[in-house]
Amino acid sequence: MDIYSAAEAARRLDTSIPRVVRHAERLGLNARVPSGRFCISPQMLLRLEDELGRVPRVDGLSPPQVQVLAALGRAPLGLASTRNVARQARVAPTTASRALKALEDKGLAYHEDTKIAVGRTRRARIYHANPRAKEWRSIEPCLRRARPKKRPERRDEVVPPRLRHLFWNTAPSQLVLSHAGPYIAERLLTTFDLDGLSWGSRNLRASDWEGAAGARELDARTRALALNLAEAAGDGQG
Repeated sequence: MDIYSAAEAARRLDTSIPRVVRHAERLGLNARVPSGRFCISPQMLLRLEDELGRVPRVDGLSPPQVQVLAALGRAPLGLASTRNVARQARVAPTTASRALKALEDKGLAYHEDTKIAVGRTRRARIYHANPRAKEWRSIEPCLRRARPKKRPERRDEVVPPRLRHLFWNTAPSQLVLSHAGPYIAERLLTTFDLDGLSWGSRNLRASDWEGAAGARELDARTRALALNLAEAAGDGQG
């Protein structure tokens, strides 16, 4: 079994040695061998990554800007509202707002104002990463290493009221995620509602998106989106 020193664990988590040691001790991880040497097992490393997240260093960007840009990079349809950006990046809304402005000034992000349906039609600002920026190719590998802190929040068991207009002709039993996940995923894909897809990415399982991807009604681009969402969901939701 691989064993990592505190220095190696810090390098893998893109953080400092004191921070690794401090949080390992706070979490009660038995990270010291009888000789007193500090060692990290792969399971401990994963636990620390859940706790700390991973924020790689990117020249010219502050850690919150890296967190926000990484969150935008994981959202192929963009993120609606500063508050949603903050939630996905695991930063405070005011921090997200400052980071978004700085990233737009640098040309690494942009926004569009559009109308979305949330029970009723309203204006919304959608934020996107800008892969056409000249620096994007050099910083994208770093952004791919970024990991947000694990979010402990409970996942919804049913489709929330604000999205029921997307399921206007659906029986109540088909709004329960545990036994109608693929149907719900398919409806979100066919309506292509941004708020609905954002909600689904946080609450549906990989198997739900994979099941929806098999629907004959979907075109190739929408099927690819479903598979991307399944890959992003991983196996940790079921």
